[in-house]
Amino acid sequence: MANTTGKKHGGREKGTPNKLDKEARALFIDTLGKHSGNIDAAFAEVFKEDKTKFLELFSKYAQYFTAKKTENSDTVKHEFVEFDIKKALEFVKTKEND
Repeated sequence: MANTTGKKHGGREKGTPNKLDKEARALFIDTLGKHSGNIDAAFAEVFKEDKTKFLELFSKYAQYFTAKKTENSDTVKHEFVEFDIKKALEFVKTKEND
C-alpha cells in the first residue's frame, strides 16, 4: 500500500550515510589505484589516435571525480551595476585606514 501521509516510514534516518556507497567507493578507488599506470597508458594511446575520442572518454572518466551539477531551484534576482575600478580602489583604501 502506498504511503500517502507524506511522512517517511522505515529506511535510514535523514543524514545517515549509506554504508554500501562508502564501501563501493573505497573498492573503486583501490582498483583505480592498482590500474593507474594502465589508465595513463590507455589515455595516451587514445590521445595519439583520436583527440576527440580522448576528450569524450576523459569527460566520462572525470565525472567520477567531480561534483555533479544540480539544478538550483532558488530564484535569486541579480542587480548589475556599472563597475568603476577607481571607486573600488578608493573604497578599499578607506577600509584599510579604518
